[in-house]
Amino acid sequence: QPLARELFSAAFVCCWEELNEQYRANLVHALETAFVADVSPEILQTLLNLAEFMEHDGVASGLPIDISNLAELALKCRAFAKALHYKEREFLMGGSSAANCVESLISINKKLDLPEAALGVLKATRLQIGQSAYTDGLPSEHFSPHFLRSDQREEMKYSVMTSTQSRIGAEFRSQGLDEVHESWLAKLGSWADALSIYRQKLTQNPNDFDAMLGCMRCLDASGEWQKVLDLAQQSWPALAGAHTVVGGEAKTAPHSFESLYMTPKGKRKALKFASEAAWRLGQWDKLDKYSSELVAFSDRGGASKGSEGSKIDFDGAFYTAVLRIHTKEWDQAERAIDGARKAMDSRFTALMAESFKRAYSSMVTAQILAEMEEIIAYRKLEGRAVASAQRHPINRPDQFEARERLLKTWRERLAGCRVDADVHAHILAVRSLVLGPTDEVEATLALSDLSRQAQRYKLAERVLLDPLAALGADLNGPVFGFGLPDQLTSPILGGPGDNQMAAIQNLDRLVSGSAEETIPQYHALHSQFVQQLQHEVGGRDRLHIQHQIYFAFVKHLWAIDKRDEALHRLEKLSAIVDMVSYCEGGSDGLRVQCWMELGDMKQRQSSTVAEYLTHQQQVGVLSAFKRAVIAPSCGYQAWHAWALLNFRLAEQRNETTDGMTVKVRNQKSMDIIRKHVLAAINGFVNAIMLGTKRWSASVQQDLLNLLTCLFKYGDLTDVAKAINEGTTTIMLEAWLGVLPQLLARIHIRHPAIRSVLHPLLTRLGERHPQALMYPLSVLLKSPVAERKLAAESLMNTLKSHSSSLVEEALMVSTELIRVAILWLEMWHEGLEDASRLYFGEGNVQGMLDILLPLHDQLETGAETHKELEFVKIFGQNLAEAHEYVKEYIRLAHEETGGIPGHSSGETPPGFDHSGGPPTGQSEAAETAMNKAWDLYYTVFRFINKQLPGLTKLELNQCSPALSQARDLELGVPGSYRVDGSYIEIRRFIQNVQVITSKQRPRKITLQGSDGKDYVFLLKGHEDLRQDERVMQLFGLVNALLVRDRETKKHDLNIQRYAICPLSHNCGVVGWVPHCDTLHSLIREYRQQKKVPLNMENREMLKVAPDYDMCTLMQKVEIFTEALRRTTGNGNDLYEILWLKSSNSEEWLERRTKFTRSLAVMSMVGYILGLGDRHPSNLMLDQLSGRILHIDFGDCFEVAMNREKYPEKVPFRLTRMLVKAMEISGIEGSYRTTCERTMAVLRDSRDSLVAMLEAFVYDPLISWRLVGLSDDDMEEEGDDDGGEPVSIVETPVPASSDDEEVPAPMVNRSVSPPAPNGAPIDMARSVVPAPIAEGFDEEGGEDEDAYQEATAIDTSAVTFEEPPRPQGPLVVIDRVGVSLSERIQEGNAVETENTMRREAAAASVGRARSLQMYSDIQSMAAKLSASNRIASVAGDESAAVEGSMAKSRIARSLRQREAMSLLLEGEVGHEEALNVKALKVIRRVRDKLSGTDFADDDEGTGEQTALDVSDQVQRLIVQATSTENLCQLFIGW
Repeated sequence: QPLARELFSAAFVCCWEELNEQYRANLVHALETAFVADVSPEILQTLLNLAEFMEHDGVASGLPIDISNLAELALKCRAFAKALHYKEREFLMGGSSAANCVESLISINKKLDLPEAALGVLKATRLQIGQSAYTDGLPSEHFSPHFLRSDQREEMKYSVMTSTQSRIGAEFRSQGLDEVHESWLAKLGSWADALSIYRQKLTQNPNDFDAMLGCMRCLDASGEWQKVLDLAQQSWPALAGAHTVVGGEAKTAPHSFESLYMTPKGKRKALKFASEAAWRLGQWDKLDKYSSELVAFSDRGGASKGSEGSKIDFDGAFYTAVLRIHTKEWDQAERAIDGARKAMDSRFTALMAESFKRAYSSMVTAQILAEMEEIIAYRKLEGRAVASAQRHPINRPDQFEARERLLKTWRERLAGCRVDADVHAHILAVRSLVLGPTDEVEATLALSDLSRQAQRYKLAERVLLDPLAALGADLNGPVFGFGLPDQLTSPILGGPGDNQMAAIQNLDRLVSGSAEETIPQYHALHSQFVQQLQHEVGGRDRLHIQHQIYFAFVKHLWAIDKRDEALHRLEKLSAIVDMVSYCEGGSDGLRVQCWMELGDMKQRQSSTVAEYLTHQQQVGVLSAFKRAVIAPSCGYQAWHAWALLNFRLAEQRNETTDGMTVKVRNQKSMDIIRKHVLAAINGFVNAIMLGTKRWSASVQQDLLNLLTCLFKYGDLTDVAKAINEGTTTIMLEAWLGVLPQLLARIHIRHPAIRSVLHPLLTRLGERHPQALMYPLSVLLKSPVAERKLAAESLMNTLKSHSSSLVEEALMVSTELIRVAILWLEMWHEGLEDASRLYFGEGNVQGMLDILLPLHDQLETGAETHKELEFVKIFGQNLAEAHEYVKEYIRLAHEETGGIPGHSSGETPPGFDHSGGPPTGQSEAAETAMNKAWDLYYTVFRFINKQLPGLTKLELNQCSPALSQARDLELGVPGSYRVDGSYIEIRRFIQNVQVITSKQRPRKITLQGSDGKDYVFLLKGHEDLRQDERVMQLFGLVNALLVRDRETKKHDLNIQRYAICPLSHNCGVVGWVPHCDTLHSLIREYRQQKKVPLNMENREMLKVAPDYDMCTLMQKVEIFTEALRRTTGNGNDLYEILWLKSSNSEEWLERRTKFTRSLAVMSMVGYILGLGDRHPSNLMLDQLSGRILHIDFGDCFEVAMNREKYPEKVPFRLTRMLVKAMEISGIEGSYRTTCERTMAVLRDSRDSLVAMLEAFVYDPLISWRLVGLSDDDMEEEGDDDGGEPVSIVETPVPASSDDEEVPAPMVNRSVSPPAPNGAPIDMARSVVPAPIAEGFDEEGGEDEDAYQEATAIDTSAVTFEEPPRPQGPLVVIDRVGVSLSERIQEGNAVETENTMRREAAAASVGRARSLQMYSDIQSMAAKLSASNRIASVAGDESAAVEGSMAKSRIARSLRQREAMSLLLEGEVGHEEALNVKALKVIRRVRDKLSGTDFADDDEGTGEQTALDVSDQVQRLIVQATSTENLCQLFIGW
């Protein structure tokens, strides 16, 4: 009964709770007896599920059964995920059994198809043992070279963060692991290394059967089947001996070897390897001998029983079937196949509870048996066709049609199989019973490629050489270009004999010459020679097949580092294939492949770190690519390579030796650049036209490079014209992928560039108006006038054919901004920033630039209920304040001729650096401004009290237009596709949730035309344009990962979500369901465990309350000790993944995806320079387990280069993340995935650099580089718009949960006035507050209590009289007039008293102003306390000095200043942008070429490029270094 099975575990737990200890012990004993009894696998599986349920959801301690027994039971039931869980727990428990778990963990991970995790177990074991003798037998290719060097440098060693369980190391050392590790290597597929150890043991003891069996296994995997047969022949007397029992165990009586004893299992394996080798070599008599012995052995015992009671051995039945098919004994073959299928019955029964992935190898075996039956059926039909040869064709079976039908079925079946060398090898081996060497060549080539990727090089070579030998090919014969007559050969351009002048002439011919100038002329003599070759090999098809296989063999030579031989052979092969293709007029596919591979090999052979090519090298590579592109059907890759090389050469020519771009004045050089650019444009256009979905990543690179040619070289002759002609031939849909880059340059004034850009955007708008709606609505709100005018012009063009769509887009964009930023919030932020500018910086003009637009907006009138409510409450006060501001402006202009203010770092006249409003103003003007700020302060206090209650909104109150909108033409953001399909907006859901974080984003819901609800996060005060570009980059990375075979196999990708900017400070972000931040998950877990959220921070402060005053070495010790003391040892995330999974299979799947996704984003984030990766910016998908990143404000290593508290780590890899991975930590899937991802990124660095160049030079983004100071760049990102907060500066003593945590430390008194009458800046005298408990995330503490803690006690202010002046008193008043004239004209005593009263009044006024400023900043800080601070130090919340964020409005003003200066042609700012952009791009190039760690070990001054494994190793060491983490502890 299904229901009874579902409820069994829960019912058992209910009964268990009622039993006493004696009954429980008896029940456990009964269960343990059942575990070892001969019962059905289904019952054992039920008991396993029960044990798992009780551990997961039942009693706290689970079933009191030894965990090793549960692990063995899981292995017995083939429940490998459960077995892995139990073995890992057993391993972590330590003791004498820990070492014995290693081989089990390796074996289980291999069976779970997790070879990276299995390899990680071996690596982690090696690191923990630390024995040098142990490393002697380990394969160097599986370890970073730094692991195996005796002179390992200190900075390359692991920190304490990377060790999984260092306390187990002593247990390992006592287990003698060096005696068994060769079997681990064999399990991991390191056949060559394991073979060398097995051979060494066999030399020492020729009778060591385990060593002999290990040799046979390694030789079989390497394809050296003759050596397997030799070993089998040597031990044949023992293999064929009588079966006996020795010492209670089944043994085989020895014959020629006195001590060679074989277990039944070992003998069966040896016979299997021998049978396989005999079959592969076609030695059918030996196959008969070994398969017969297998069958006889199964009859004597040890095999499974069939349904009829006979004992069946799968291997014996299988090889018997193979032999009988060869001898055409069909009935016996069918019986053997049926026996083999019956032998698999128990295997499939055990796999019923597993996933298809776990049972895949068994499914392949079943498919092979089915194909053997298909072979029998075909052979029978073939025999009938031969027997009925004399009959009429209608009555005669068509064997050729049956063969083609069978081959078609097999091809489709193989295409659907997993891309794995073992799978393909087993399938093709069976098919070889009916196929010959000329059949299924593509499958043979694929098998060789897969074997090479699996590092089984000998097998890969044999797969290629065996068909060539069967075809009678001579590898050094004329078929492959050797020994040709001189009159048939032609020199290849770019050879070593070319001089400099000849190379330059050839270069010009290749770039701009016609095809006839670059290819040899073929004559009748060449045609005769080709016909002779075809006759010798047996026809055109056999010649083509030989060339195909030989071409694969040449690539194999290159892969095994025989590069010179490979290059020499490929040059000759390319020439002969080109000749055959031209003379016979056949397919150009192989011809193009040969020339492409030749050019690529020459390029890789001659490439350097700088990637500059000499003239001879340029000619050699260009000539090969030119020969490829002149072929009639050359395809995408040829044009892409040709265009990219010419583009690089143009860039190389346009750079000086130091890499700085200059305008070359030499006309000849400019002409060379122009020719390369035109050739690149022609190549890019053709490549884009031929590009398919498979090459989507490269096509996007081609488009970006084509735009670079336009924007960088558009002023050269014919460049813009060539691009304009090319755009008419390229499909419009292709440009949608680079639409952000097109719109970013919409303001360019150069006529040639505008002639290309604007017509292209107009055509895009006609065909895809939906794609332009949201981006254009952003540009229409741009603060840069030129961009706004260009956007208006394009929008007017769209109105001519899509007027209603345009109106809807403008309405939706405007109204969403209205909902995102209410007037209440707009004035709150504006007043906060205005107070900072006026009181803190003395910048009156900056204050007015913020407040006056707000007043103007207020005077235009309210349009919604919320706005009317705001006017009703605050309108009168703000109107009066506006009048006082106007009065101040009038007086300031009358008395001083201008408003005090500063820009570009200039200090305003009269501004006191100690703080306070500017001096040097008349009393009347200052009075007016003080009255205005009295009103502003009142308004700010009321708004600050109202904002925390803003948790829900109704659309009809804040945006009636959106509330009434129905059935719009406008699409849902992010739903538009290249094919023109999209989902229209049906309506907006009325209820809008306000998320209580600093920026108060809204959760809005749109109902689409498909009936589904689409949820978005509407974010105000945030510029999402950079996040949009980052998502575009992630799309490119995903395309690259899908294109690579290994990364696609492991489903590596970055989870993306829709981002749609609405203006420079507002946008919508797609809501990702089922995701929680790591911060919230860990907070929930620790609350359940009654553990403080900031436990690590508390422990650090217990050890050292003055942590920030400690030296680096002291911080390391404190940090390490605090982590050691932490309850749970950082296993929180590990436990979360386990507890939130319903069973072991789900847990394993989620953990694997967690580890791999974390690794992918670690590498991509490093290339991008992504910082600010605190726990609130990392989210966990609770269904898949993938890590999702949010908030991409800190890119290009901004966080690492800021002045205060720079980040030291390249990516986040803290202890808690490491322990959530496999038992081996970073040494398993994490490291392997990092290396694979980095390899893909480095192989595709051209595409990534093209994207990031467009990113950096994008005018919408580049202001971040040129328009921000270091301090500004420090404050770029937060979880919902808040700013990064540094680590605590003033620690507080740790306290228990019952102790009261002291309030934030704030200076409560104002210092005496300075001699000039200005008190010290109170904002700067506030002590930074510690991150302490007592404030919840939403600022739930009582507001009055908070203000009381942070208020300035004005009663403590005392004013001393200034000293009596000695002689003439000269004081400058607020308007800068000397008072000495007044003294001379009036009574000196009266003047002195007046001055004293004025000074006292001024001091009181300035103290009152500073108190007002401090109150505003304190209230804003209290309201801003959010998850961001909590995630910085693992605390619930904290109050910090001032606001968490400087204004987004101020940042927008700086952006406008920077952009206007750039657009006005300010040379200095343009050069500053170029310098910073080039520095960023150069850094990215270094990362993608392995030169990011500048090593100069030999003192040559040249950088040495690291390989991928070394680069990843250094990054991991940096990320896990205690020295780096302890300097900026940002959580767990």
